[in-house]
Amino acid sequence: MKLEKISLTFAAALALGLAGCSKNEPVRPTADDANKAAGSTADAVAKTAEAAQAEAATADAAKTTEATKAEAMKQQAEAQKLAAEKTAADKLAQTAAAAAPEQARIQSLIDTAKNLTGQNKYAEALKIIGELSNLKLSPEQQVLVDGLKQTAEKQAAQAVTDQAATGASKAIGDVLGGKK
Repeated sequence: MKLEKISLTFAAALALGLAGCSKNEPVRPTADDANKAAGSTADAVAKTAEAAQAEAATADAAKTTEATKAEAMKQQAEAQKLAAEKTAADKLAQTAAAAAPEQARIQSLIDTAKNLTGQNKYAEALKIIGELSNLKLSPEQQVLVDGLKQTAEKQAAQAVTDQAATGASKAIGDVLGGKK
């Protein structure tokens, strides 16, 4: 009997074991499987977020670089503009410095012509005015020289007329005086 009980128990266990082996039960995920899947998803999301942050940082760096380049180009353009203005100012100063002796000479000739006209030396004044006509005069200087020329010519003509009249009067006086 004892042997029968053991055999029966053994047979039942064997039958259950064989029956359990032939069953295809679906695999049910465990909590560990869910945690592993969640961890993998979280890792993928974290990697995607890191990649997005890196891309945003790269975009910000590119914007900063472009802004820096634009500012540098703006400063370079401003420096070139200032250099061009300085060059133009330097050339103007050189031209003025070169013209200064010429202007001093012109002013000296004008002053001499005025002085000679005041001393009734019209022929000499007209000669100097002739020299001035060959020089490059400013508009103001040209007006002054033209006025001096007209005055000198008018006074020279008047002086010739006066001399002729004086000479004629003297001749008439001599003629009349000699008849006495």
